Amino acid sequence: MFSDIIAIFFILHVPCLALSFDHPVSSSWFKARAEAVEFLDGYPWTPAAIISNVSRSPCPMLNTFSNHGFLPRNGRNITKEDFNEAQVQALHMSIDLANKTTNAMIAKLGSPRNTSASFDLEDFAAHDATDHDASLTRLDVIQGSSIDVNPGLVQFLLDDSADDWIDTLSIGRSRARREAESIAIGSPKLSTSFTRFAQLEASFIVLIFGDLNGNDTDTWRASKDQVRHWLNYERFPVEQGYARSSDSRTAEQQECIISSIENYHNQFVSMYET
Repeated sequence: MFSDIIAIFFILHVPCLALSFDHPVSSSWFKARAEAVEFLDGYPWTPAAIISNVSRSPCPMLNTFSNHGFLPRNGRNITKEDFNEAQVQALHMSIDLANKTTNAMIAKLGSPRNTSASFDLEDFAAHDATDHDASLTRLDVIQGSSIDVNPGLVQFLLDDSADDWIDTLSIGRSRARREAESIAIGSPKLSTSFTRFAQLEASFIVLIFGDLNGNDTDTWRASKDQVRHWLNYERFPVEQGYARSSDSRTAEQQECIISSIENYHNQFVSMYET
């Protein structure tokens, strides 16, 4: 039912697509598009600012889950099962990848916190545990809040690509740039472990918002408009054309993305060190 309503919406509000002789679009396209955004049926976006006793994290995707209601909207009392279900339902991640991501995230909290039955999102702002300096979108801890998104840093991330998309090359550049900027303001150099963890975090940009057609990760790219909207508002950018993947995202795909980011990062490090 919801997909039928959305299909009608597209036909009524985007008539140029439906009627253009140069770019004809079939009714099946509208139906497929509607079904791809149907995952948000019952999960409207609500900004964290109007929620009482709210808890948020440095992770834009966790915050997005709560803003849409895939996790508790106040960001509190969240179980491992809740984290897994949100990833599978909202992102169409494989169960294996969702479980791997959740376990890695919670393990970094350290003992005894990582044995808790439930968590608040702010728990993941623990500096030098789950949170680190040289974030792509947050200030270093010596500068201020690592929970609030910094729009200027988001823009620099987008500017690292000269095209209309973000890919593993531009993310590799962004990671090297942010690490150099962090050291320049007096923050300690990221450990090898956190450097790798930061690349894993960044891989979700391409994994979730990217077009993963083909086997060449250099051609996997994410729309700047979608990434900009998501990072600044922590909201799924359906109005910018985002649709949840019809195929589940896998750990194997993520490893390919991380490997490519690491390769480009290593190439750019020396450039930013000079």
